[in-house]
Amino acid sequence: MISNDMEIMLYVDNVTTSKMFWEALGFVTIDVQELDGTMVVEIAPSQDAEVHFVLYERSFIETYSPEVATNSPSVMFQTKNIEAFYRKLLTLDVEVGELIQLDDSKLLNFADPDGNYYAIKSHN
Repeated sequence: MISNDMEIMLYVDNVTTSKMFWEALGFVTIDVQELDGTMVVEIAPSQDAEVHFVLYERSFIETYSPEVATNSPSVMFQTKNIEAFYRKLLTLDVEVGELIQLDDSKLLNFADPDGNYYAIKSHN
């Protein structure tokens, strides 16, 4: 059976830069390893989160698994305070979409330093 714990692999140009970006948004580092001379970092929104991101250098994936190197996941986060998260994003040097109101929720998208897009929403 599949457990509730999940890891999403993100392929980035620079693991250190990506790690610093996610830490600026409040993520914590769960684990750091070296694999064939490249750093692999596992991060999560909190120590006890069930979903973690694992950051891999894109060049490493292009070498060892070229068939998946250009895949980007579509990830949507949820938050209780989207306005505070929006203000935090605006302090970073990344692209941030407009905060929009849907029927019973607010939504916005943003890009990480590698140009991968994410969405985040909150329910009213």
